[in-house]
Amino acid sequence: MALSVDRNVHAVAECPTSLGAALPELSEPAQVRGVIDCVGTQLRNNARYVVGGSGVGAIVGATTGLGMARGLLLGASTGAVFGVRAGRARLHGAVGQVGVVGAHEVPTATPAATETLRVMEFNVHGGMGGPGKFFATPAKLELLAETIRQEQPDIVLLQELDNCAVRSNFVDTLCQLVKRLHPTGAVMTPAIEKVNGRREGTGVMTFHGGTITDARGLRIGDALGDDFGRRFRATADAWAGVASNKLGRPWLPFGGTKEYQPRVATDVMVRTVAGNHIRVMSGHFSPPQHGIDEPKRQIEPVVATVATWPGPTIFGADFNTRDGSAEFVREHAVFAAAGLTESTAGAPPNSDRVYASAHFSAANPRKLLVPDGAVRASDHYPVVVELTLHAIA
Repeated sequence: MALSVDRNVHAVAECPTSLGAALPELSEPAQVRGVIDCVGTQLRNNARYVVGGSGVGAIVGATTGLGMARGLLLGASTGAVFGVRAGRARLHGAVGQVGVVGAHEVPTATPAATETLRVMEFNVHGGMGGPGKFFATPAKLELLAETIRQEQPDIVLLQELDNCAVRSNFVDTLCQLVKRLHPTGAVMTPAIEKVNGRREGTGVMTFHGGTITDARGLRIGDALGDDFGRRFRATADAWAGVASNKLGRPWLPFGGTKEYQPRVATDVMVRTVAGNHIRVMSGHFSPPQHGIDEPKRQIEPVVATVATWPGPTIFGADFNTRDGSAEFVREHAVFAAAGLTESTAGAPPNSDRVYASAHFSAANPRKLLVPDGAVRASDHYPVVVELTLHAIA
């Protein structure tokens, strides 16, 4: 359940990460991928090759003397081999995209030039649209992209990016946004890798010449544990509940195990068009739970890593707590101790907030509401603020 560092970064080929300044070193352990994580990765990357190969093999077998069963087996095997080889090619390509860890240069913590950056914090709900909506259609994704586009942000902090999730019909939310918005930097770090290949996480996009030079995930484990048994029971109850409810006979084999939900903060180093280095963090945290001190368990260890970098820092998240709550007050105290203050203070109450170090001055914080009855791009409203980074003479 402790904080770990995850270098499992999802980049998009159309928007490769640049080599350059490195993030500060952390003492926290590296995230260890388990069997479920590895199975999920293989299913996400290779299932389409196996299914496609099986279909082709079955057709070939049925129309020749090979036989359908043998054709199916041969096609599936061929598809699996092709998937593995394609996966290796993707792996080599990904190394080129995100850079070789540890081969970066040391960033300059002192701002070299004064510049103003428009920062957006946005939980995008997997591209599925407004509250209670499911499935990420092209129209919904275009509305989501347009909501971002019309604000012309320099940095966007994203939550609930889906990849291979049933609820959003298997789209890669980050990839779809990249295709529509053409950012100059884009990464996602998954909080979870499920056995069916689904992953969900947070991310960062940069525009107008800003680039991402290093990236990692700061992962907080599930409050009830990360062991195989815990994950299996949660998955079994989730799918059994869906299936049995459809049959009108609710059944949960393990009595209703709470959803397995670790959390993550995407941690990146950004080089702006003016040549400044800024550490940017995008998080998504669980709401308060009975008997669990979530601010202490999640927010405090992530914010504690801020001390490893003395330069400009921006930290935005969906905190899942409302203004004025006890958790909200504690959240502000934790960030204040790390030298960050809320730059979106003054915007209408929201669970999405942005904090910034003393290197910045904030102006014009806004919550982007839509008229009653209008189609919403997400179940969250984005918040936007303009942060001016002041050069030190």
